[in-house]
Parts: sequence; structure tokens; C-alpha cells
Amino acid sequence: MPRQELIDKVKVSDRMFLFKPCVGSNKYPGLITSAIEVFKKLDVELVTSDEQTCCGGFLTFTNVAEPTSTMPAVARNLALVEEMDLDTVTLCNGCHTFLTEFSHFMNDRPPVKKVVNVILSMIGREYKGSKQVYHGLEVIYKLKQRIRERVVRPLTGMRFATHYGCHYLNGFKNTAIDDANMPTVIEEIIDACGGEIATYDENRTCCGTGLTQVILNKEELSLPHTKMKFESMKSAEPDAVVVVCPYCLSQLDRMQHKLTSRRAGEYHTPVMHLVQFLGLALGVDIEKLGFEAHAVDFRPFLKKLKEQPAFAEVSDG
Repeated sequence: MPRQELIDKVKVSDRMFLFKPCVGSNKYPGLITSAIEVFKKLDVELVTSDEQTCCGGFLTFTNVAEPTSTMPAVARNLALVEEMDLDTVTLCNGCHTFLTEFSHFMNDRPPVKKVVNVILSMIGREYKGSKQVYHGLEVIYKLKQRIRERVVRPLTGMRFATHYGCHYLNGFKNTAIDDANMPTVIEEIIDACGGEIATYDENRTCCGTGLTQVILNKEELSLPHTKMKFESMKSAEPDAVVVVCPYCLSQLDRMQHKLTSRRAGEYHTPVMHLVQFLGLALGVDIEKLGFEAHAVDFRPFLKKLKEQPAFAEVSDG
């Protein structure tokens, strides 16, 4: 269940910085356009910067670099946002993890922060730790009532499974706005848009994308996790899966094709990020949602959606 005391701490401003995730920018650019368009419809302007770099999580997760070596990169990105006097919104569980955990680490250890700022001084920047970093899910949930009031394409008649991701559920057990053992915030957002919830037993388990599994172990440990999730979903018969992390999106979307091609089963369930889901409900042009970049074909999903009476009534109006 949502933790109201933590929800109250989420401050939504009319201008916020969108931290662009690497996977979202490169594999699924529709995440960026969807987020900008969705937040605009919710009266929030998302600001981006070409100076932003990777959060550094990829190198650390794959054991290529020590966490301390990526800390200046995190500090540089956060200093860039501080110069704009904005709070940050992330679309990725990994980005959220690194930006928040490393900022907490530096803020709680002045000597470390001092050393990092000596490095940043070489490029004329300073990390102060003065602004907040929010997961996009937290900001979206804070705007739930506004979303409910502004739905123009009700998703009535469509069933959605949810996937939260390990970094959200396990990495932020004490600070996330939801209970890691009984999360409901994505389901509440889906309900606000008129969609139905397709419940399944494995919705809190890993998608299988753990980078040390995918890259270092050549998928042998990864694919069984993904297969297990989709096998669990079958009886729920979802029309699509809604996720809040592009790494999870990539795994659940692209690995279905691998499982099917290897004759490990038939898997063809569309997977979308929460901002793409909201784009559908809030009336963003479907072309801007970027479904063409997904491995699983979205055309059957969109055909069924357009056949729903509620969708047809809005389109005809």
C-alpha cells in the first residue's frame, strides 16, 4: 500500500529536469517523447540537456568500474541540474538508484563530497546536493487525480499486467512511496485511466535483465527468469505489460522474440513504459509513443484498443 508520509514529500513543480536514460534514449526513444508530451498535458514542463551523460550505472553493474570512479559523473550530472534550479525526474530504476544513492553517499560524507568537488572544479562545476531526485513513478502518482480528470482515451476493456523491477522494490524498501511486498501504485494509475488489472503471481520478481547475467553469463541465467514471468502471465491474459524501467522494458520486450525463436514457447505480449501507457490515455499522438521501436508488434494491441466502445466514442467525438 502507498505510504502517504512519503508521498507528501514528493514536490511537483511546473518545471522539472528529465534525466534521459541510456536505454530509453537509444533503444526506445518513444519514452522521451512520451514523457515530455504526457507531463505537458499534466502542466509540468520537462527540461532536458545535451550536456547530460549516462548515470554511470551500466559500468558499475557490469563490474567494469568501481562505484567511486563513477561518483564524479553522478555529481557532474546533478550539478548540471542544480545550475538550472530544478528537481530531477528519472524514468529508469537504474538511473534513480545511482543518482539517489550516490548523492546520499556524498551528502552524508563531507570528505568524499569535498574530493568529488575538487575533481569537478577542473571543469568549473560544483555539486551542492541542494535538489531532489524523484522516480517518475512517484511524480506521476502524485498527479494521479489530475490524470483521472484529464483522460481523453479511456482504456476501458483493456487488461494490463504490471512489473515494478528489482531496483524499485528491493533497492528502496525504506524510501519508496510504495510497499515493496504489496505494491499498488502502478495498478492505481492504470485504474485511473480506465484499464483493468491482469494479476499474476510473478509480478514482483526480476525480469531477468540483471546486467551481470545478461552480459557476463550470456543470458543463461537471464532467460529463465523472463520465461517464468510470461508463463505466470498466461492465465491472466493481459493485453500488455506496463513497466517503469527501460531495462525491464528491453528484457521483457526483446527476449520474448528470443524465447519464441528458440521454441521455448510462444510469447507475443506488448510491453510499454508507464509514460507510454499514459500517453495513450491522455491523448498523445500514437506516433509519438514510439511503439514501432518495440520488438513485439503493437498493431494487434492498438487494433483491439480502437475497437473498444469507450475509445471509439472519444475518437468519433
